Amino acid sequence: MTTTSTHPARPAGPPPELRRLLLNLDEMPERAAAIVAAHDGVVQGRSGPVRVAVMCDPGLARELLTRPAGTTQGRGIMVLKTILGQGLLTSSGDLHRRQRRLVQPAFHPGRISAYAHDAVRAARERSAAWRDGDRLDLAEEMSSLTLDVVGRTIFGTDVTEDAREVAEAQADLLSLFPRALRPTGLLALRFPTRLRRRVRDDVARLDRVVEHVVAARRASGDAGDMVSMLLAVRDEETGEPMPARQVRDEVLTLLLAGHETTAVLLSWAWFELAQTPSARAALDAELSSSAAQGAVEAGRWQDLPVTRAVVAETLRLRPPAHVTTRITTEDLEIGGTTVRRGTICVVSPYGLGRDPASWGADAAQWRPDRWLDADGRYDEAAPGQPRGAFLPFGAGSRVCIGAAFAQMEATLILAALATQWRAEVEPGFDPGLQPLVTLRPRRGVPVTLRSARTAAAPAR
Repeated sequence: MTTTSTHPARPAGPPPELRRLLLNLDEMPERAAAIVAAHDGVVQGRSGPVRVAVMCDPGLARELLTRPAGTTQGRGIMVLKTILGQGLLTSSGDLHRRQRRLVQPAFHPGRISAYAHDAVRAARERSAAWRDGDRLDLAEEMSSLTLDVVGRTIFGTDVTEDAREVAEAQADLLSLFPRALRPTGLLALRFPTRLRRRVRDDVARLDRVVEHVVAARRASGDAGDMVSMLLAVRDEETGEPMPARQVRDEVLTLLLAGHETTAVLLSWAWFELAQTPSARAALDAELSSSAAQGAVEAGRWQDLPVTRAVVAETLRLRPPAHVTTRITTEDLEIGGTTVRRGTICVVSPYGLGRDPASWGADAAQWRPDRWLDADGRYDEAAPGQPRGAFLPFGAGSRVCIGAAFAQMEATLILAALATQWRAEVEPGFDPGLQPLVTLRPRRGVPVTLRSARTAAAPAR
């Protein structure tokens, strides 16, 4: 006798979001988040012509990123290598290990403390240029401000005259990124195509900025900045200085990655604060205290728990590095699942940071107080998320070397500016997502500035 099941049949093959995951970069963050929220473990299948595996479990995501062998970096890093050369972001193997060892002193806590004062000074100067009622795009403002900070810390000099050159070249490179990611993109970058010419022209503009600063630093000696550190370091084994081309690659990497990620983070933080009166009120309460103002002036960013919570919550929901990929170089066993050689493995900090299984029923809500313990202290473990659910800076040997620098910079800039200013966003405005190398707000963050000393809290 034949029986018919009353249960609906499960769709054959991988979920639709997986099949389309790599076909449209604009839709990747939300598709990855849908896969992570609906599945456990590792979800595999094909997206277009390639095999894909999404790490839906936080522990497995971290396991993949901390594996010492069996994977290589994804296509996005291959594209970036044509721009940044062999800097820390794009190098691998022995070169990456050696460069990380040489660059690490530039991010020593003592150096970061010195950089903190530069960040506060830059923010104070920007604040003094703003006026009540100004209409401006905070995404643009944060980009130029963080470039100013990077200039003072990495270059040890004023690069405001170069801001437009850097911004225009970087914007054009980012606009070309989706095209370069296509199957024929890397090939087009190797031959005399229009794509290659535009990339080379943009890189040449950035190189001119880097070269004259490095030359000046070679002539003047150690000024306490990162370029001075790079020029002064010696390989422990050989005693040799860093090659000139490698200095260029590292400086350009720090210039672009260093200011872009923090600018994007701050842009989203301003937008979310404008939408969340309760969080803005909590921030105002912290910044109105003499203790907080003393912490800002002294560059003690760790003593600003609410401001740090705002930064962390923004990193959770709007991580600038929204996706990380690895390509397997051999068959791997991950969480009891065999992932074949040549598979693109996807870790989505955007999706992992929004998964209700890790963050609770209010995972989609931007709520900075989840990062504060019962005594109001900042605690990265306070939300109770599993290890691997919060990966804004990656993990393992490739964890972002500038993570502490970025958090310091974002915290102090936000505190210094928010003490003086509120940002009003038009009701119903949606910045949209522009997921390129970073997760930019597609329409910027246009606001009206209001003096924080006179503006009333916006109506809920």
